[in-house]
Amino acid sequence: MKKAIITGASGLVGRSLAKYLALHGIDVLCLGRRNLDSEYLDGLFGADIEYMQLEMKNISQLPQKIRDIGWQIDNDCVFYNFAWGGMKALTDGSFDDQLRNAISSSLAIKVAKDIGCFKFVNSGTLEETYAQMHIANGSPYTGSQANYAIAKLACRDMCAMTAYLEKINYIHTRLSAPISPDLSAGGFIPNTLKKIRNKENYEPAKNYQLFDIISTVDVAEAYYLIGLYGKNKADYFIGSGVPTKLNDYFLNFKQVNLGIPVEKKTYSPSDNLSFFSTELLHTDTGFIAKTNPLNLTGAK
Repeated sequence: MKKAIITGASGLVGRSLAKYLALHGIDVLCLGRRNLDSEYLDGLFGADIEYMQLEMKNISQLPQKIRDIGWQIDNDCVFYNFAWGGMKALTDGSFDDQLRNAISSSLAIKVAKDIGCFKFVNSGTLEETYAQMHIANGSPYTGSQANYAIAKLACRDMCAMTAYLEKINYIHTRLSAPISPDLSAGGFIPNTLKKIRNKENYEPAKNYQLFDIISTVDVAEAYYLIGLYGKNKADYFIGSGVPTKLNDYFLNFKQVNLGIPVEKKTYSPSDNLSFFSTELLHTDTGFIAKTNPLNLTGAK
């Protein structure tokens, strides 16, 4: 891999990967829906990275726009797709709103092949795995993120089919809860961790399913290795290998900050621990998360 194109590049994972690739000598072209000035881009990426404003609904314009800026594609370019949008957040909106993301992603695969990329890496979510489980069991999926989860599941299958037709290597990935080590990005989990670190009261989580908290530094390394060694048709879960329920994680994080020993929590098979297996990712790419999920902010 000598070059990479990243959609959704201003998001948490996209920008982390862009910086990581650039530091490893990869020529990176970032795509995003916002018009960002050079000063903001320097602060966002901190590296010499090419940025292009392009919404996913207009992804078919990419070949011409690449020619316009003279960005050369060779036969060793990986296309990473992190672009996804809701109404006010990634997970809200109607099913039609969410499904448009899947359509744009599958179209991006055709564009990636047309411009000469040899591999397409798509970013999914653990929620799609839960949706698939409910569908297979014939049980209703009633979570607040149902439209998002089912659209993500549809995106995976649409992309796999498009990649097969276009004859381009396709790799699917799933994430649970990537977090910046400095908690700079907002959201319930990092905001709660900041409250715990500051010894403030916090609201317990209402979600009791398992999550896998992982540093974006580790996530960026995983995607880098997938770009190099990931295998066609693979479906990789990217995680720390230590799944936990949020309230247990918050309690453990609090104990770490107070210097209290943490006891490892044991979960039952009904918690679907197999969903969090990183064995295939490790076998194919050698990836192992290096950051302790309880020390994402340098907690004492």
